[in-house]
Amino acid sequence: MYQLAENSYPHGSPWSVEIYKSELTGTYNEYGIALQKNKKIGFIGYTLLFDEAEITTFGILTPFKNQGIGQLFLRSFIEYLKAKKIKKLFLEVREQNKAAIAVYKKLGFETIAVRKNYYHGPVDHALIMQLSI
Repeated sequence: MYQLAENSYPHGSPWSVEIYKSELTGTYNEYGIALQKNKKIGFIGYTLLFDEAEITTFGILTPFKNQGIGQLFLRSFIEYLKAKKIKKLFLEVREQNKAAIAVYKKLGFETIAVRKNYYHGPVDHALIMQLSI
């Protein structure tokens, strides 16, 4: 997971190997992997609690970006959550990540709050977005 994240984010993985290990062994945490020709090209980490879910990490390897793969992966994930009777989905995104925000809005997410100076390296605000499923 760490290597996928390292190769997906412009500034490398926001989390250490240890954090991914902790996430992968957490009680309410799960991960999905996007495959193309049996090659891992993306990932989504999320937490499920009652009838809500939160995306904790999401990425597509750089060579596969801007091809609609992330949007398709996210749509499939939302369908998976519908089948599990999840009612709300949350995520945080860098305010400057306009491409991701456009995809999230296209899928029906709405900004519900802003966390000022939440991200570091570089410093950026976090938009908290919600999707009612």
